[in-house]
Amino acid sequence: MIDFTYQSGDSLLHRLDPAVKFFGLLISSIAVLCCSGLPGLLVSVSLILVLIAISGLEVKTIFVPLKKLFLFLVLVFIMNALFYNEGSCYFSWWIVCISRKGLEQGFNIVLHTFTISVLSFIFIRTTTSIEIMKGMEKLMKPLRLFGIPTRDISLIMSIALQFIPVFFNDLDRIRKAQITRGADFTGGSFKDRVKAVIPLVIPAFVSAFRRADELALAIEARGYRSEKN
Repeated sequence: MIDFTYQSGDSLLHRLDPAVKFFGLLISSIAVLCCSGLPGLLVSVSLILVLIAISGLEVKTIFVPLKKLFLFLVLVFIMNALFYNEGSCYFSWWIVCISRKGLEQGFNIVLHTFTISVLSFIFIRTTTSIEIMKGMEKLMKPLRLFGIPTRDISLIMSIALQFIPVFFNDLDRIRKAQITRGADFTGGSFKDRVKAVIPLVIPAFVSAFRRADELALAIEARGYRSEKN
């Protein structure tokens, strides 16, 4: 499971205004998406190195947790390399077409996904959930002119970020409990694996809804009211 918890520190990035950090994350993500190939690689590496330098975070605390994305990125690259068939093909068989365009497309998507994941991870590790909520609310303040409840939206997004590690912890706990009861999530046919996942997913979502209901009751008990009230 990827650790999304805040890591305390006194670096420049930790002390920076959360609204500025959030806006910088959006601009950086757009810049990465607009660049591809070698320029995209240079922009991505430069952004990551600069942010690591001013965040005070250890490199291993950033990249080791993100190794969970490795298989997903490899799968994305393979899918694009094999099935993106624009241009001349180096190798073609049935629906498979390995071409230069496909390899470039796969590389660019993997580069963009990985870079934005690293940038987002650095932002979360250097910003508390309260600061994230305040930053979002500050950036969305102009939307109040259109009657949009920006405080409620920022609260929802902040709570969602906090629930990500809780949800995965529950999922891992349920998976281990099912394994002790004899469940097999790796063996058998694809149909058997899908059936084995059902007893894992349903309790996880039931637990998530129960936590959400308890949190809603706790928020109301502490006097929180929507902006419309």
